[in-house]
Amino acid sequence: MSEDVEAEAEVAPELERGFEAGTREPEAALGRLANAAALYDGDTGVLPLRVRQVLVRLLKGPYLDGGRDERLWTTLLDSQDVLRSRLSELFLGLHVDHARKIAVVRPVDPELLGAASRSTILRQQRALSRVETILLLRLRLLLDRHTTAQTEPTVTLEELSDVVAHYQPSDQRDALRDADTVSRAVQKLQARRLLLPTPLEDVYLISNALPLALPFENIGDVARHLEALAEAPDGADDDGANPTLDLDGGASGQEGEADEEGIE
Repeated sequence: MSEDVEAEAEVAPELERGFEAGTREPEAALGRLANAAALYDGDTGVLPLRVRQVLVRLLKGPYLDGGRDERLWTTLLDSQDVLRSRLSELFLGLHVDHARKIAVVRPVDPELLGAASRSTILRQQRALSRVETILLLRLRLLLDRHTTAQTEPTVTLEELSDVVAHYQPSDQRDALRDADTVSRAVQKLQARRLLLPTPLEDVYLISNALPLALPFENIGDVARHLEALAEAPDGADDDGANPTLDLDGGASGQEGEADEEGIE
C-alpha cells in the first residue's frame, strides 16, 4: 500500500467520525491528522489527496460530470459531508444531481448574510443576454425531450440560429449581425460547458448540467418563460444585452475574464 493511500485510510474515517458525532472537525482531531495528510513541505491541510482534487474541481467549475470522471464522482459521493463543510466556509453550497451524475457549486444568497456581505461571495450570478436566455430555455426543452426519447441530445448551429430568429421581429433581423450574435452566445455556452463539442462541425451535445444551471421546478415553466419572452417588447441592443435570467457565473474574477478564458 502506498504512503498516500495509507494516509487517506487514516484520515478519512476520523474526519467522518467527527462529522457523525456533530463535532465538525474539532481542533484536536485536525492537529492529529495534519501530519498524516501532508502532501508537501508546509502543508497543514487534513484532507486526503483525492478529496482535495474533487474540491478543486468543484471550485474551478463549471461543474463536475460523474459520467466523464467516475473516480472523482465516487470520491465526491463518499466525502459529501467534508466537502460541504469546506465549501460552506467560502459561502458556497454543493448541489448534486444523482440521476444525471452532475455536481455544481453555487453561492449562498447574500441576503442571508446581511446587506454588506455581497463582497464575501466568491461566485456572483451573471445576467444572461436575451439571445443566451432564448437559447438556454430552448436547449432545456430539447434536453428533456431527448431524455424522454432516450436519444442523444445534439443540436446544430443552424437549429440554434433558427430558434433565435423565431423570436426576433422580422423588421429587426440582420443576417450578418444575427449570425455573429448567435455565434458569440454559443461560444459562451461552450465556455460554461452547457454545450459540448462533437466530432461533427457545428454540431453540439447539450450538457446534462443544464437542468442545474436552470433549475425550473416544472418543465412547463420553461415553455411559459419562452412565451413571455416572445411577447415582451424587444429592448435588446446590438449585442442582445437585455438581461432576463441569472446564471451562476465566474469565480472571483470579472465576468469578461471568465468568458475569455473559457472557464467558470
